[in-house]
Order: sequence, then structure tokens, then C-alpha cells
Amino acid sequence: MPEVRFRLHLPPGSPPAGTLFLTGDFRGWAADPGPFVFTQGELRADLPDGTLTGVKVRSRHPDGTVTEEGDAWGGRAPAHPVVVRGPGVVELTVAGWQDARAGQGRPVRSAPPREEVTLAAPWGPQSVRLWWPAGHDGPLPLLILHDGQNVFDEGPTFAGESWNAAGAAQALAEAGWPCRVAALPVNEDRSRRYVPFPFELNAFSSGADEYADWLRDALLPELRRRFGPVPPSQVALAGSSFGGLITAYCGLRDPGTYGTLGVFSPAVWPADFELLRWWQGRRDPQARVWVDMGDHEGGSLTGAQEVTELARNMAAHLRPHVQEVHFTIGEGHWHDEAAWRARLPGFLRWWLVGLKSLEVDL
Repeated sequence: MPEVRFRLHLPPGSPPAGTLFLTGDFRGWAADPGPFVFTQGELRADLPDGTLTGVKVRSRHPDGTVTEEGDAWGGRAPAHPVVVRGPGVVELTVAGWQDARAGQGRPVRSAPPREEVTLAAPWGPQSVRLWWPAGHDGPLPLLILHDGQNVFDEGPTFAGESWNAAGAAQALAEAGWPCRVAALPVNEDRSRRYVPFPFELNAFSSGADEYADWLRDALLPELRRRFGPVPPSQVALAGSSFGGLITAYCGLRDPGTYGTLGVFSPAVWPADFELLRWWQGRRDPQARVWVDMGDHEGGSLTGAQEVTELARNMAAHLRPHVQEVHFTIGEGHWHDEAAWRARLPGFLRWWLVGLKSLEVDL
């Protein structure tokens, strides 16, 4: 295996007292230093050629607690992407350390929602984060996004990166294609709510049907009541990873409810790829489906190629059973918010311009 040298560059001032070490996908995000301790700012590790991994620096304190690197404002920071192609050097620049500030004071890079409301749901209060372009207060094509904590401003995001959904939608509105966005944050119940099959991460108890029922029977009627009637053909449902999985599931489970499905980087592996068996014979002849995948999604370059081919095969399977399928590969894209932010404008344009084409055809 090739030797990779990780060279550490720390922010001004002393780092948190403790042992500095490396963790990441390649270690299952282990919280113990193990053999991956930095010595005088450098770590040497033998990693398989072709490895794809995100990594972060952590500090283990004498009392056993661990502090993870963050941004300059004490908030979470995205992982450093690493591609192993033979022996080499990886420069790791740490901007700061996570602390009690939790990102407060960070400059705003993405627009927040215009309004946030709370609706009753079987699992408790459900926040709905809403955005629409100024001057468009009546009915508009509606996009519902899963993982709503990650799609607008960076403040509530998992790793300090967002989809910048409002920025992307604003650009389309200025080009003559306005829409409304409703984003649904999720918490530690994500695996239960988004994965429709029992598996380890949802403790073998899926809540996806409960979630899908609520989307159809509570959320959509409430949004139509507040903002005016929107036909199913103008409603899009979209999400990434497990959010892509639940998008495909909801669309095929309830044909005729959503006119467009945005299936970003779908994680279809739970329960031994049960989705690929479940959807046999299911169809929605009126649905348009976007399927995509980045070419760096996987633990290795070979694994990423296999995942990309799986997504391509998914798109091919769907084509005879829906109205239209659009498949795209994100070059150099990892399994993260930065990649989905980059692909969202293309999805929005494909969705909204396609609605106009459908109207002309009718």
C-alpha cells in the first residue's frame, strides 16, 4: 500500500490541549487516536491505492473528551477530501476548533428561509422552512426537500455546508421560472423516517410509511390551503442519500401525488438493496424523475464506479415505468452538501422548464 504523509497546518494560537489525531471515513470516524497520531505536525499512514475518504483532525484531551476541528467561528466544518493515488503528501489546514460559539458570527453565505412554521406530525412538532421569491405570493410550482436543516443557510447544517436552495431558486425566478420551496428538517430519527425497510440503523423499525402518509395527507393539503391550489404535476419531491431513497419510495408508493422526483445520490443499500426488489411492478406514468450520482461517492475509486453504475441502472429500470428519466453524473463530486448544491440548479431548471414544455404539449 502506498504511504500517505499528512501534514498539519494549525490556526494561530495553541490547539486544544491533547493528542492530535486523524479520523475519517477510512476509520469509520473512530473517536480514539489509535495509530493515527500526529507527531510534530505530521502523520504517515499506509492506505490502499484508490482510497476515497473524508478526513478530519481531532484532539483527545487527558480527561478522555474529544474536540473536533471546525471553522474559524467555532462551528462544524466539512471533511477534507482525500484521493489516494500512490504515495503522496496531503496538506491539512485546520481553520479552527469547535467550541461554544457553534458558528455564531459566521458570515452568511446562503440565504435563509423566508418563514418557518411548525405543523403537527405523528412523531411530534415538525418544522417546515419556507422560501419563495419576492412578488410571487400566489400559487407556484412547489418543491419539497428532505433534510431541511441542510438546504438553506449554513447555521443549522450538519457540517457547515448547505444546498443554497434559496440562491438557486432565486436565480431561476429571475430567469422567469419561479417556485416555492418547503424544506423539512429531520433529527436523529432520520434513518427511521427516510428508510422504508427495517435495518440496523433504524433498529429494524421503519417509520417511512408514516412519514409518506403525513407528506401526502397533511403537508400537501396545508401548503395548498396557505398558498393556493397547486396540481400534482407541479409538485416536486427531492432529497439526497437516504433523502433520495425516501423520494423514490414516496413517488412510486403514491403514484399521481408528485409530478417530479429529484433522486440525488440515492443510498439504496439498506436491507440488502430491498428497494430494488420492492419497486418491481410499480409505476407512475405521469412522473418525471431526476437521478444523479457523483463519481467520487464510495470508499474507493472502484467502489465509486460501481455506485455510479448502480444509479445508471436504476435510471434505466425506471424509464419504462415513468414519463421521463434524466440521469447525470457529477464529475469530481463527493457524497456531500457541496456536491448537491452544485447539482441543484440543474435540477431546478430541468424541472421548471419541463413544466412549461408539458403545458405547451397539453
